[in-house]
Amino acid sequence: MPPAVAPVEDAGGGGAGAVDEATYYSCHVAWLAWWNNVRCALVSTFALCPPAPATAKPATVRGTLFLPSTGDRRVRLFLQDHGGAADPQPADDVHFLVLDLPSGLGGADIAAAGRVVLEYQRQWAPAAAPGALLASPKWLVYCNGRRVGYAARREAPSDAEGWVLEKLRAVTAGAGRLPGGGVEYLRGRFERIVGSPDAESFHLLEPIGCPGVNNGGGGGLSIFFHRI
Repeated sequence: MPPAVAPVEDAGGGGAGAVDEATYYSCHVAWLAWWNNVRCALVSTFALCPPAPATAKPATVRGTLFLPSTGDRRVRLFLQDHGGAADPQPADDVHFLVLDLPSGLGGADIAAAGRVVLEYQRQWAPAAAPGALLASPKWLVYCNGRRVGYAARREAPSDAEGWVLEKLRAVTAGAGRLPGGGVEYLRGRFERIVGSPDAESFHLLEPIGCPGVNNGGGGGLSIFFHRI
C-alpha cells in the first residue's frame, strides 16, 4: 500500500494557499519515494538473469577426413579447435578427437550419405561412470542409415597421419586428392552443437565443391555422436 500523507502545518502563517501548496508537494514526494521502493523490489525480483558463462567447448572446430591410398584403407576423422578468423589454424595442432572409421567405408560413401551417426552403448562399460562423450573408446557407425561397423578412438595422429595433416595446413576448406600421395581428403569448419552430455553433432559449414556431397552443392555433411 502507498504511504499515508501527513498534512503539513504552515509554520509561517502563509494562509490556506500556502498550506495547500505544501500539502501538494508533500504528497508528491511521498508517492515518489513509495514508487522508488516498489520499483526496486520489482527489478530485484523480475530482472532477467545474467547470461550464462560461455561454454569452454568451441562453437566451431576444424574437421579433416582423409583416406590413405595404400596400407590401412580406413577413413580417418580428426577434429581440432578452430583458431578463429585472425588465426584460422590452432597454434599447437592438438586434436581432441582422432577416429578410425570402419574398414570398407570410403570417402565417397560418407560424401553420398551426408550424415554419419556414431553410437556408444553404456552396456560396454556398465560399471564405469560416464565420462566425456567424445572420450569413448569405440563406436558403432551408421552411414546412410546402414550399420557399417565400428570406429576406434586414438589419442593422437600417427607420424604418417601427421605428415598428411601438415600438407593440408594451407587448406582451409576443400576436398580432393593430395598430389603425389593419392590421399583423398575432405576438410573444413564444422559447427559444434552440444545437445546434452550424451549427444553432440558437427555440421560442415563451408561449401566444399565435392561431387556427391549434398548433390554436388557442397556442405551438408553432419556427424552425430550419441551415448545410449
